[in-house]
Amino acid sequence: MNAYADYLMIISLPTELVKEISRYKRASVNAIGHFEGMHSRAYISVTHQVRCKPFLAQPAIVRMGQRLSTMPPVELYLNGFAYFSNGRSVRTIYAKIEMTERAENWFKLLTMQMGIKLQNFVPHITIARNIPVTAFNKLWPNFENRDFKHRFIVNGLTVLHRDTFAEQLEWKVHRELHFGNKLFAF
Repeated sequence: MNAYADYLMIISLPTELVKEISRYKRASVNAIGHFEGMHSRAYISVTHQVRCKPFLAQPAIVRMGQRLSTMPPVELYLNGFAYFSNGRSVRTIYAKIEMTERAENWFKLLTMQMGIKLQNFVPHITIARNIPVTAFNKLWPNFENRDFKHRFIVNGLTVLHRDTFAEQLEWKVHRELHFGNKLFAF
């Protein structure tokens, strides 16, 4: 057992949506060249916990899984694209989740059940991360007014882990945490 581990908690996406996002990433590479995360699998990142002691984190994850099992799944809707400004020199383009009242309430419940506080949390699916402004200015017109609508059901949370100080920083699935089995209105 290693001294420290990092944990990444994500919402995995349906295969067809992962393939669709991958097509957008490949088209972006064709337009601007290589960029960070161009080959990474699409997902919704919830939180990244770094340098945790596994003997403390793993039981906490089990308890969190028990709380999450009481939550309902949720249907999320993608509606177009947006971007973040990461300082003055880089931007991140992402597929935008429509934040309906139901989605907002569900994400609030999720973070409460996880026992975490996230400030300025914007659930999204990254297309092109941390690209220079010059590349962004070339790429953004391809996304700005593009119609992109997709809906999918979120049934669980995937917990990935990696050794903090390992030579190969590769994420591996640590645990799948499932939500309850019924959709209902909030």
